[in-house]
This record gives sequence, C-alpha cells and structure tokens, in this order.
Amino acid sequence: MKWRKKYLILLSSVFLIAGCTDDAVTSKPKSEKKKVTVSNQKTDENQIMNHDQFEQLFAHMNEHLKIDHFQLKASTRRSDFTIIDKELSFGKRNWLTVDGSSDSASTQESLYFEDKKQTTQLSVHFAYTDHYIGEDMIQYPSSSGYDKLNQKLANQSDLILISYKNLVISFQQNKLSKIDLGTTKLAVKRIINELEHLK
Repeated sequence: MKWRKKYLILLSSVFLIAGCTDDAVTSKPKSEKKKVTVSNQKTDENQIMNHDQFEQLFAHMNEHLKIDHFQLKASTRRSDFTIIDKELSFGKRNWLTVDGSSDSASTQESLYFEDKKQTTQLSVHFAYTDHYIGEDMIQYPSSSGYDKLNQKLANQSDLILISYKNLVISFQQNKLSKIDLGTTKLAVKRIINELEHLK
C-alpha cells in the first residue's frame, strides 16, 4: 500500500510538472509572428530607368518644370561631374558617375530656381541609382521645436526627399528669412504632376 501511494504521488507530480510547463498555463503569452508585407509598390525590373531615360527625364524637367513665383536660374544639364572621396561612397567609386570613373555619365542632375527678389532658392536634385526604390516620400525632416537649436537658422532651410522608380529626388528650400513650408511642398507637387504625365 505504501508503495502504491508513493507511485501515485510520483505519477501525479510528473503530470503536475508537465502541466506547469505547458504553454497554455504559462504567464507569458506566445509572441505573435507578424508577416511584414511590402506596400503595393511595383517591383518589376522594367520599372527601373536606364541612364539614358534618366537623362531624358531630366531634360524634360529642365524644359517643362514650372514652379509658381519662381524662375529657373541654373541647371547642371551636360555639365555636372563630381569627384568625391572614395570612402564617402563606402569605397565604391571616386566619381558620382554610372561606373565610378571620370569617363562615364553623371548620376546626378540639379535645377536651381529663385524668386524674383532672389530671397528664396529652391534646389531640385535628381540622383540616379541602379536599384528600384519605389514611388514614395522618403524623408521630410523638421528641425523646429528643438530647444537647443538656433531656431532662426533652422527655419531658413527645408528639405524633402522622394523616390521615383530608381531615382532619389530632393527638394531644398533656402531663404534669407523664415521659410514657407508650402513652397517646398508646392515644388514636390509640381514634380509629381510632371512624373504622372510622363507615365
């Protein structure tokens, strides 16, 4: 009888211990694995522009892009070759060109607009990459509201980055007085409208 009691206690203990380690009675809930999905961007390789198409796009923008109250003052069309320190490109290249040498075509183009009073400047920069990025806003930083920053200085510049296929397009507003955020947004809208018409 004593043997039987010991056996039942041992058997009950085993079930009790096994039951306590079951996931159903632990205090930690199972971590739910969420499937991360990419937004509804097209990822077809045909969406990548080749360099000739990039240059044609820039030529179109150079000719047709209009921004209210601003005039195109300068453009890098056919004249922009930039040498860089190789370590600034993670060791990839010495020139901002397609193959990294001084003999190939530039991977960046710029348009510079100014208002009539020449107190506000809008720079629109186009950067060519060989990877599909999508069509989206990439960055719209704000430096206002940070107590330790010189707010007068912070409020003289505005920056927006967008992606289009395999291009990065940046919009920079510089102003002698406080910037108008709507001006930078207007430039982005004008570019997007032009890009939509080219599709």
